[in-house]
Amino acid sequence: MTSRPILRTHGAYTRRSGELLFGGSPWGLARLSAPARSWAQGVLRPGAGPALPGDEIERATARLLVDRGLALPVLPPRPPRPEEIEVVVPVYGSPAPLDRLLAALAAAGPARRLRVTVVDDGSAEPEAREIARVCAEHDARLIVLPENRGPGGARNAGLAATTAELVALLDADTLPTRDWLDRLVPHFEDPGVAAVAPRVRGTVTGAGPGSVLERFEARRGGLDLGPHPRRVAPGGQVGYVPTAALVVRRAALPDPPFEPGLRVGEDVDLVWRLVDSGWTVRYVPDAEVHHEVRSGVAAWARRHAAYGSSAVPLDRRYPGRLAPAALGWPGLTMLAGAAVTAGGGRMGRAVGSVTAALGLGLQVGVSVQRFRKRGLPASAGVEIAVLGLRSEATAIGHALRREWWPLGAAAVVLSFAPVPRVRAVARAAVVLGMLPTVPDTLRAARHGWQPRQGAGTPADDAGAPLDPARHLALRLGADAAYGTGVIRAAVRSRHLAVLLPRWRGR
Repeated sequence: MTSRPILRTHGAYTRRSGELLFGGSPWGLARLSAPARSWAQGVLRPGAGPALPGDEIERATARLLVDRGLALPVLPPRPPRPEEIEVVVPVYGSPAPLDRLLAALAAAGPARRLRVTVVDDGSAEPEAREIARVCAEHDARLIVLPENRGPGGARNAGLAATTAELVALLDADTLPTRDWLDRLVPHFEDPGVAAVAPRVRGTVTGAGPGSVLERFEARRGGLDLGPHPRRVAPGGQVGYVPTAALVVRRAALPDPPFEPGLRVGEDVDLVWRLVDSGWTVRYVPDAEVHHEVRSGVAAWARRHAAYGSSAVPLDRRYPGRLAPAALGWPGLTMLAGAAVTAGGGRMGRAVGSVTAALGLGLQVGVSVQRFRKRGLPASAGVEIAVLGLRSEATAIGHALRREWWPLGAAAVVLSFAPVPRVRAVARAAVVLGMLPTVPDTLRAARHGWQPRQGAGTPADDAGAPLDPARHLALRLGADAAYGTGVIRAAVRSRHLAVLLPRWRGR
């Protein structure tokens, strides 16, 4: 694999003539030896194309970049061999989406004919009878479960009934593009790869551009992880991939593959178990699978709340990974000083400014000292310190819209309070919560503006344009629905850890 061309991932870069590497998944820093620097710097230069390693040093460097998630291999597509892969489709309820999916798989042609196993997860009559008819019509094997086990249990039954080296998991309401497997299967030439996921994009199935909600989901669906390829890892830019569409290596799967007790979040659990066991999981957005969007606001909100409800069982398995934010003394001191500065009088602003400067100085000083001890440049320590503080502030902003959204909503109300100091602090909290939404809102505005200018649509946008105001409103609604699911699950189970920040050590 290291003898193939590799390409930098988004956000990876080098510093100080390629000696220090920044980025990866999860984000981190690495130091390269002198012989490897020039080649790595060329790979990670913005705008650089694929680079092919030549000698042993370059191949070892390529392996490091791939293992750290700083770069991904460039692999030519190839169709899977019929005996190489099987498809497992869990279904419950309506047979219409399943009929569309099986017809799309059959339309790929005889040369691409795949063995398909459908698992009916305890559907009631008459849906069960219709599911059986659809499977017979499309020559798909059918397994009927006597009772509903949830999507994870249905996939377990399908995996147990198949024998191929690779298994493609597809939800019944998905529609893959013709070449999606051609782009995913080559990644399994690397024996360390356990699973590869395509990009799952929301699609409006009816006529016309769709409702406001459908257009939002088509552009920013809950399963869409964006246009940039990534190595998948907890704490990385892509921390998990959904099993609505996923190709897995059978030999890598634990027993059982999906935790039977999880009805939501079972995909996160599987991916994290694979990564914790030393396997590699990749996200390859060049391959696309389309997912039917929900048109009803109530169903849409319930689905996001269900995503949030998985936080409690996942946190019990992986303590601390789902904390809303990770904080340290320097960052907390800086934020407290900023709040005092916003709401204080002349003396308060002076004290707050000094406190914020103290937090910043403490963060920078500790980071610079650590770098100097390792013979690294102090300027890199400053950069890491600033990036760390920005990360903490961004995490708090996300939490104010999600797990802590009641506090965010209270800040919005208090931003109109008659008391000037209360109003100032509340407005500062609102700004902190809204800042992380700015890039996505600007992309929505650009998406709506470009068709009027006759320009092409950005690669990370899809569907009919949606004005930025309604896009932002739905983004806030999705965040609050998710947070509601977390809060409700935490209160019901008395597991409040998912609502508390994680304390960051040195």
